Amino acid sequence: MAIVYLHGYHQTDATRHTVQLLIRTSIWFFMIKYLVRIFYDFNPIEFIRDNRADSLAFAFMAIEEIFFIIFGHDSINSLFQNTLHIPVTDSYMLIIQIIYLIIIGLELGKAAMKLSKVKISPARLLALSFIILIGSGTMLLMLPEMTTHGINFIDSLFTSTSAVCVTGLTVVSTATAFTHKGHWIIMMLIQFGGINILAFAAFFTIFYRDSSSIKYQSLIKDLLDTDEMSKSRSILRSVIVFSIIIEAVGIALVYFSWGPTVVFKEGESRFFFSMFHCISAFNNAGFGLWTDNFYEHGVRLSWGVQGVIVLLVFLGGIGFPVLQDFASLRKKPFKSILFFKHLQPSSRIAVRTSFFLIVGGALAFFFLYPVYPDDVSTGGRVMQSVFQSVTARTAGFHSVDIGKFSEPLILIFCFLMFIGASPGSTGGGIKTTTLAVILKSTFNAVRGTKHLTFLQHTLRPALVQRALSVAIIYSCWFLIGTVGLSIAEPHINVMHLVFEELSALSTVGLSMGITSSLGVAAKTILVLSMYIGRIGSLTIVLALIRRAANVEYTYSHTNILIG
Repeated sequence: MAIVYLHGYHQTDATRHTVQLLIRTSIWFFMIKYLVRIFYDFNPIEFIRDNRADSLAFAFMAIEEIFFIIFGHDSINSLFQNTLHIPVTDSYMLIIQIIYLIIIGLELGKAAMKLSKVKISPARLLALSFIILIGSGTMLLMLPEMTTHGINFIDSLFTSTSAVCVTGLTVVSTATAFTHKGHWIIMMLIQFGGINILAFAAFFTIFYRDSSSIKYQSLIKDLLDTDEMSKSRSILRSVIVFSIIIEAVGIALVYFSWGPTVVFKEGESRFFFSMFHCISAFNNAGFGLWTDNFYEHGVRLSWGVQGVIVLLVFLGGIGFPVLQDFASLRKKPFKSILFFKHLQPSSRIAVRTSFFLIVGGALAFFFLYPVYPDDVSTGGRVMQSVFQSVTARTAGFHSVDIGKFSEPLILIFCFLMFIGASPGSTGGGIKTTTLAVILKSTFNAVRGTKHLTFLQHTLRPALVQRALSVAIIYSCWFLIGTVGLSIAEPHINVMHLVFEELSALSTVGLSMGITSSLGVAAKTILVLSMYIGRIGSLTIVLALIRRAANVEYTYSHTNILIG
């Protein structure tokens, strides 16, 4: 609460000093508590090994205190401002607060070990975690220091939901309505929402021994969409590692790719802009720090930055299981030209389907987008086409005027948004593998083929049923949301409402420019759509109903007319 009060409200010198004293006292309390625990332990070496996270936090705090004693308060500020070019007025307290957040993460990890004692299904727990994160973000964004002129509850809820559900739809300008602190909150909500707060909690529990219950494994299995619970902990480690590495490389590439025409917001550095947009891109959020997103003057022609953003969006949307599958190839001896055959069938299907969707979407955009400025070359048109095709399925960044889309292009982009990303990713939609299974099963039904095969593997009938269930339930939510929007906003073109609802449900973030003009009822419908689209329509149903008991008997067979 002290950290929230420090950053959320205007401070005088007296209140700032009091709050900082409270924060430092809590840090020292943790250090003393750790020393007492290790002092009274019979085997200190084993204690350190069993409490590695606590030990690392303690070591980090001790080093930081030594650094402060030797070099002083001003030297730490100089390191941040002159070397890292990060404008902070009290970097020492910033480090203290980061440590404090790490401690909170450790305690959250310990609490996650007790999930097996909670009588709640993994689906409901997953749904509840997003509600808690959205609610926390809503309250934080309503603090006076987070916005330039204040924000009402529904707009704060909408923005928090859009960030946590990595959508990118906005009812107020992210660039102008929020302060630098507000941008930090939005970025953190994107990061936690993209990987899910439970994944972070579970990551900390890896340091502890008693975190391997079946229910805990099932929770991570549902979160990461894996078939084998035994692999969930391995994938969970990969989620954190891949996220850190990919985002860090992306930040470095974008930092050095900004052109001379790019103007950064006053009070925010080149580094922060790079970090914000890379985190937003990898988590498929689509939030930007310019009023017109990447269509902003000076940014829309930055092809190097857009190329990095496309790569980050693709990696975030292809799914963590696929990334782990590619990473495992280094352990297998094979010829480079045949590397694709060493991937799992699910990964190969996801990559192939994504490739065809990207190419098809890019070609459609290249030939159907009606207006191209004179300063965009043919190569620039190709880059714009690829950029919009990739972001249309998951992210929602735009480097063109979406309001000028022709109706055929709107319909094609609706299809791309409906499909979305791949399983186990930060994106939404029915997923690429779902599309592949439905198309393949339909083709087999027309031909009369009995077994469904993919890449010399036979798929179980249960997978086909699951794919159809996801598509049908998703379509039902889409129909309900669209009807609700048309009732709430009868004066708006229904095609624009369809685009808006599908963008929210698929957590894409593209808009025909009507989001900010919507009423409270329409905004509430979109908030529910973003939430449902992020955690999955099938997860919602499983969270609300009980599984039917398995029975050993069957009824007599009959036939009904189809078609």
